[in-house]
Amino acid sequence: MLWKISLIALLSYLGAIGAPWFFGTTGGFYTLGRPLVASALVGLILGDMKTALEIGTVIQAMYIGVITPGAVMPFDVDYIGYLTPALIILSGAEAGISSALAVTVGLIGVTIWNIIWVVNVYFAHRADKYAAEGNGDGIKAMNIGAQVVNFLMRFVPAFLILYYGQGFLQNLSTIIPPFVTSFLNVLSGMLPALGIGLLLNMIVTDKIYLGIFVLGFMLVTYLHLPIIAVAVMGIVFSLLLFRFQGGGQHV
Repeated sequence: MLWKISLIALLSYLGAIGAPWFFGTTGGFYTLGRPLVASALVGLILGDMKTALEIGTVIQAMYIGVITPGAVMPFDVDYIGYLTPALIILSGAEAGISSALAVTVGLIGVTIWNIIWVVNVYFAHRADKYAAEGNGDGIKAMNIGAQVVNFLMRFVPAFLILYYGQGFLQNLSTIIPPFVTSFLNVLSGMLPALGIGLLLNMIVTDKIYLGIFVLGFMLVTYLHLPIIAVAVMGIVFSLLLFRFQGGGQHV
């Protein structure tokens, strides 16, 4: 089990915003660091893909509207994606607590990230000094030093949280009253809706287009149409709308 925990902790570093190993942030933070991808990898490692993807879908929807302007993170979605499903699977806890657990894990990750930034200021200033001197080896050394800090500050806390946190959740799940579990289950359904709402608020400029989203939601929820079919209908409807709004010009 230790090697599985170590592998998940390693992935939580590789998917962090400061890790350069998978084509920079493109393959790291924006691929390995996405909650749904992270949860799938956790499920593959721990052998419980169903639970992992169930949790990953919820937390991906929760944080789908979160952005990192200037690398400033309100929540650490990378830590959330790896540690939340791993803790729940290792503890055998209810998946309904994933929303509340994700918020806690995300805040821990942000605290660690802020510490990393403060520590790495030293390496940045030293690298500037070496750059002014034309010392290429010194610049490389400072970059290596910064990555060592990144690795230690991401891997070690993640490993400790998974190693000791699973026992805590196992004990906690036995004393949580049923009504609290029910409340958390309801909360887990509300927070993804909030995340999708934040995303729509950012990308929809004309609020009338929200009607198309509501229509698609109703087709899936009440008429039980497949999501792929509704998506194809939405594309066709969007093309027709674009065509008519363009004054009859061909698309």
